[in-house]
Amino acid sequence: MKLMIIESPGKLKKLRPMMKKLRPNEDWQVLASGGHIRDLPVSGQDNSMITTGVRKNYSLIYEVLDKSARNVRSIKEAVKKASEIYLATDPDREGESISWHIKEATAIKVYHRITFNEITQKRVNEAITNPRQIDMNLVAAQECRRAMDRIVGYMVTKELRKLMGKPTTAGRVQSPAVYLVVLREREIRTFVVIAHFGARLHFVTANGQSTWSADWQPVPDFATKEQPYVQDINFAQRVAATRNVVVESCEDRKSHRDPPPPFISSTLQQAASNSLKWDPDKTMKVAQRLFEQGVITYHRTDNPNVPDEAMQDIHAVANTLGITAVTERRTFNAATGAQEGHPAITPTDWAQEVAGEEAEEHALYKLIRIRALASQMETAVYDVRTARLIAVGPNGKPLRFVATGRTVAYPGWLKLLKNDDTDEEDQSGRTDADNPVPALTAREVLPVSRRECLNKKTQPPVRYTKASLIKEMERRGIGRPSTFASILKNITSKGLILEKNRKLMPEPLGEETIARLEGVFSFLELNFTRELERDLDKIAQGQDTYRAVIAKLHQRLEQELTQQRCQPGGPMQSGGQAAASTPDHEFKCGKCGQGLVRRTKAGKSGWDFWGCSGYRSSGCQVSYLNLDGKPDFSRAKGF
Repeated sequence: MKLMIIESPGKLKKLRPMMKKLRPNEDWQVLASGGHIRDLPVSGQDNSMITTGVRKNYSLIYEVLDKSARNVRSIKEAVKKASEIYLATDPDREGESISWHIKEATAIKVYHRITFNEITQKRVNEAITNPRQIDMNLVAAQECRRAMDRIVGYMVTKELRKLMGKPTTAGRVQSPAVYLVVLREREIRTFVVIAHFGARLHFVTANGQSTWSADWQPVPDFATKEQPYVQDINFAQRVAATRNVVVESCEDRKSHRDPPPPFISSTLQQAASNSLKWDPDKTMKVAQRLFEQGVITYHRTDNPNVPDEAMQDIHAVANTLGITAVTERRTFNAATGAQEGHPAITPTDWAQEVAGEEAEEHALYKLIRIRALASQMETAVYDVRTARLIAVGPNGKPLRFVATGRTVAYPGWLKLLKNDDTDEEDQSGRTDADNPVPALTAREVLPVSRRECLNKKTQPPVRYTKASLIKEMERRGIGRPSTFASILKNITSKGLILEKNRKLMPEPLGEETIARLEGVFSFLELNFTRELERDLDKIAQGQDTYRAVIAKLHQRLEQELTQQRCQPGGPMQSGGQAAASTPDHEFKCGKCGQGLVRRTKAGKSGWDFWGCSGYRSSGCQVSYLNLDGKPDFSRAKGF
């Protein structure tokens, strides 16, 4: 019997009958691990460890997860009976790590490591005929990421909770994500609105059937690039009172617009957020189901390109739809540091218009298919006409107006997709396509049919949505395709970030946490995560080692923790005793004499009491009820 071990139970429905059909003369058993089967322990630490699960020599301690115990037993039994074992977990670092954990936990000695980006007979057969061994460099890179997350998460969170007396959390990736939201909120608060004015002139075409408009350009005659605003409403009204203008020039040109690339993990989450109003976590769960059904390629990727071999199928679909695909595959540049081992997210059967087992799956599949097809259609071409108009203004200075109109000359990919659905909705309400500028002749005099003085205000930066935050995190190299959804879920569920009307705002706890981290911890710096990802890439490529990278990062973190402890008002004072959050230890513990810390949490399930600051350092676990801002020493209890 040959044994194939995969990650997701959802793939069993597709793979089990496929193996019988693909290899009819062979006896195959397909089992699923259910994802990760081992992880670092959640508690327990001794003197041999840096923090929970990480020893001082940086080796990691793993435990079989409670939820995985049954699957591990089943795999062990199957391993005893198998003549050949194929580890077929997902084709990424995490999947490589899961294969290694399966091998270690079930004592597999001889195995074949295989991967496939799509669950089709062709890809599965190719994988089986081209097995390899587990890439331990990829495993080491994943271990380094996990170890660093644990070291930062546990050690820094512990210090922050001591310092703040609040149940906050910190994380290597989640904290920079919160930081972005906090920085944007600071920009909004400090933004100064500038009221300014403009002028728009409206004209009627010669046949009287349509109207078009031109906007006043105050730069460079009445404003500068540095100060482009006209704040004198009376002056703007005089400009808007212009009765006639002279055509200075009228130019026609062609504008070409290429389609957006096929989806990668981050852009899929952005598009589903904008188009379907979905949470990123939901998007990835629905995409997982589509992948398990074998109707899309692997959905955790940051490579925006379709494979060469897909072009034949794309041309066939384009012919059916009556549109034209490019002759040679159009390629797109991946982000710096992207892992391009897997293709973009596309259908596995390009001709299949509808796929999935329910409405949500149908909707996401349609989004994926149309976007992937559009990426290989011909470029859209526009006719663009720009008219420059002039009139005499105050003091004889020229008043310059510009009118631009744009119409589609050749739709190309626009027949399938109207816009890049990863962009936020356009709020301007006015486009060049709404302005049918006619052909004009230089020196032609045009009478103004209607005049408009425009009241304008500078707009503050907009708050992030989940879609735009993912876009910014991707631009800055924070996180990986497989982590964006979980990052957003973490920061919005732990009281750090609030989502209101699809906009993200920092909670008071999030702002206070960032204030404590800022200027002290380098992992909060927006370039730190990008640099770490480069270090992880070096480990994955065999150019660096796990221990060298993790030791460097741990040493830096220890220095920063020391700096935090020594700051005025920090959690540690001379003698190593924990300081209270009130000045000079105003209230002392009735049992051990150390300072008390007031611990509060907002909300219906919140609490408000005074606790001994020595509960971590000396083990004193006494707390006192809060009474009008003071501890009630007659009501002491252990906790």
